[in-house]
Amino acid sequence: MLRRPGRLLLRAAVALLVLLLVGGALTGLYTDALWYAGVGYGGVFWTRLTATVAVRLVVGGLGAAFVALNLWFVARQVGPVQLRRRYGNLEISEQVPRRYITLGIAAVAVLAGWWLSGISFDGGGALTILAWLRHVQWGATDPLLGHDLSFYVFDLPAFYRLADFVLLLLLWSILLVLIGYVLSGGVRVRDGRLEIESTPRLHFVVLTAGLVLLIGVRYWLGRYGLLIGGSGVRYPLGYTDVAARLPARNVMTFLSIATAVAMLYGAWRRSWLPALISTGALLLGAVIAGFLYPALIQKFQVEPNQFAKEATYIRWNIDFTRRAYDLHRIERQRFSYRAAPIPPWEELEPFVSALPLWDLEPLRTVYNQTQSIAGYYHFPGVDYDRYGPPGDTRTQVAIAVREFNARGLPPAAQTWQTLRLNPTYIAGTGAVVTPASLISGRGEPLLWLGDLNPVVRDPAAPPAIDLTHPRVFIGETMPGYVVLIPGRDGALTGVPGQDFPEGILLRPLPRLLAFAWRFREINLLFSGELTADSRILFRRSIEERIRAIAPFILWDPDPYPVIYRGRIVWMVDGYTASASFPLSRSVTIPGVGSTRYLRNSVKATVDALTGDVDLYAADETDPILATYRRVFPGLFRPLEEMSPELRAHLRYPALFLRAQAAVLEEYHIDDAAAFYAGQDVWQVPQELGTEARSFRPTYTTVRLPGEERAEFVLSVPFVARQRQNMTALLLARNDPPNYGQLVLLELPRNQQVPGPVQVEILIEQDPTISQQLSWWRQSGSDVDLGRLRIVPLDSSFLYVEPLFLSGQGNSIPELQRVIASDGRTVSMDLTLAGAVAALRGATDRPPDRARDLERVSTELEAAGGLPRRALELFDQAERRLREGDWAGFGEAWRMLRQVLEQAAQPPAGS
Repeated sequence: MLRRPGRLLLRAAVALLVLLLVGGALTGLYTDALWYAGVGYGGVFWTRLTATVAVRLVVGGLGAAFVALNLWFVARQVGPVQLRRRYGNLEISEQVPRRYITLGIAAVAVLAGWWLSGISFDGGGALTILAWLRHVQWGATDPLLGHDLSFYVFDLPAFYRLADFVLLLLLWSILLVLIGYVLSGGVRVRDGRLEIESTPRLHFVVLTAGLVLLIGVRYWLGRYGLLIGGSGVRYPLGYTDVAARLPARNVMTFLSIATAVAMLYGAWRRSWLPALISTGALLLGAVIAGFLYPALIQKFQVEPNQFAKEATYIRWNIDFTRRAYDLHRIERQRFSYRAAPIPPWEELEPFVSALPLWDLEPLRTVYNQTQSIAGYYHFPGVDYDRYGPPGDTRTQVAIAVREFNARGLPPAAQTWQTLRLNPTYIAGTGAVVTPASLISGRGEPLLWLGDLNPVVRDPAAPPAIDLTHPRVFIGETMPGYVVLIPGRDGALTGVPGQDFPEGILLRPLPRLLAFAWRFREINLLFSGELTADSRILFRRSIEERIRAIAPFILWDPDPYPVIYRGRIVWMVDGYTASASFPLSRSVTIPGVGSTRYLRNSVKATVDALTGDVDLYAADETDPILATYRRVFPGLFRPLEEMSPELRAHLRYPALFLRAQAAVLEEYHIDDAAAFYAGQDVWQVPQELGTEARSFRPTYTTVRLPGEERAEFVLSVPFVARQRQNMTALLLARNDPPNYGQLVLLELPRNQQVPGPVQVEILIEQDPTISQQLSWWRQSGSDVDLGRLRIVPLDSSFLYVEPLFLSGQGNSIPELQRVIASDGRTVSMDLTLAGAVAALRGATDRPPDRARDLERVSTELEAAGGLPRRALELFDQAERRLREGDWAGFGEAWRMLRQVLEQAAQPPAGS
């Protein structure tokens, strides 16, 4: 009676253990399948899953067969296995049935094969094999061994993974075989000596020979690895690699095969001598061929005539590095610089009238302080974009999305119902748009779009900036999952003309159980608020969402929002990369890692409201993307299928230009001798500040030399290494039909063109500006000099830098001044036009007081007359006084005085 309940209890315990072990994986697969089907990428999910399972089954099956063969051989030598039991003084010996041993071997082999295949081929490993089997030809070969470049990008990584799997398999088999022989007595320690019987000895020698043979395979693959990670001077391949290491690896491959054969021969002849001699030769060869011979070649052949020996490989490196980072298509232009006076504003205005003056960092502070509306909203980031009619100069704007921030709620309010069910808190809402080149009279940003309930749109805003569907379910920081309940959330009320997240139905019960398990959330099972039509929405972070669909693409960490047909759509740049592109320099990219090939080949759009994701092929010539399109048919749509309204907002990504600029510091040089000597090496300048950081690429709207209208460009300057004079300006054009075109303005080497740091030092040292900055700082104001804009004119440069003030106790920055410089002198004024006029000298502008009064008169007309403007300034002065902002109070009081002086001027002609 007691035995049956005991067996049932044991079976229940085993079943529970299996459920705990595989339940999480099964519920994850089930809910993932529902999610991928819901977002329209079920085919991608099943392709990846099928590929992973198929690769692991094939490779794991071969591994299991190998392990089973070795264990079967061990079991044959053991003979019958006896199991002894003792009952008091009586000992009974039973023979273990052979089928139990066979089943045990099979179980160990299957588990070992599946586990080892998971280490080598789970996730990205399976995709490596799939890309190897389905890759396209590159259409170009390496100049040394003559292989198509696809061999290095696709074949070689797959071969290395297979070799690593075989290595793990051999080591694991040796360990299992050793355990088996120890248990059977074939390997034992007797009288302090290790004893190994002849059969186990032969078995170990065969497995060890396999390891040595694998070493030979790795040496053979290492021949190709020299083109990726050789030891040239500042580049991946050198003369010593070709003349010494390449033949040395051929020799080591032969020695490895010979050593493996000698081991097997010695085991057959029952002699250790062949194995010892061959192993010694292999080790000696590794020292001589791997270290000594290359060192001698380097010391006595290369170093005395280094450039002559390395010139060919330097040229290869320059060519392949430019190709790897898409630098071979740069349009290089000589910029005829001359230190000429800045032209009059009438001539200059087409170049700079749309120049952005608002920096993104202070704008984000302003938005979070004034436009969050509620404590549980915030703006994670601000981005530049442009709006306006196609074919014309469009206005550059700063745009930010208002997202939900759970930390803004009181701790007591951060309950499961609030964060997961409450329609008020499960989404962000709305956006803020500011014309980046315009400033209000009080130094605050103008808002073309802002506020909530209702959203306020300025009539001056372009028609496209019209947000009729403001809710944000998918964003940069939207956390976790939420549940959409009919009748509580507008997302399911079916309002005509509106789209909402579809989500996944939580019913029937198995789905509910699966999601409760996935999110470890018991409230999903017992909440009385859920209905039969309740839906769950998860993967609400942009990065998490697109990475789940295409994890083999490197996604830019800085998505940017676009207002498109009344809703917010996120645009994300995707990159194809390879660490095994031959003969190319390696570049480390923050957030991406080390790579030798990088292309901005993918553009993605993510609807902030519905969560819909679309992926587009932006570079049809990229062989890596072409391979992925073969592996996942239909995943990437042609870029032409993107809506023209969205295509108008494509941006050349700053991350990509930053990587290209890092490479171009050396690889702008065409001559191999100059490259070798390190002549004319550039660097991206550092920005002045408390911490050293490289000058970041900046989006500006300017008219380029020789062009008819201003356009949206991304630029980064170069200076001479260990000096600060500017040597070039790299520009990436963004507007059609020139999107993606790179222009390198190269400056004459015989002239000292001021670089960004020199201009910023000039600003800090200007007596007038320095005195004003000191006064502000001593008065308790925080002074923030913004990012420097470099505007190329026809034959010179204009440098523009905004100045932001914020008072103590008032952290809202105000754009109070604009600083302009021609590289020799600087000026500061309330407007860019005034600062430019000041650069041209006192004869070209009215006296300071007259100029101020003219500006005040203009402001009065815009503000509706004296009383309104005077009252605004008086209120501003009182507010600054209450906040203790003495600098702000003094400035407002000074401006009020100017208004009153203007009002006191006699009428014209009197």
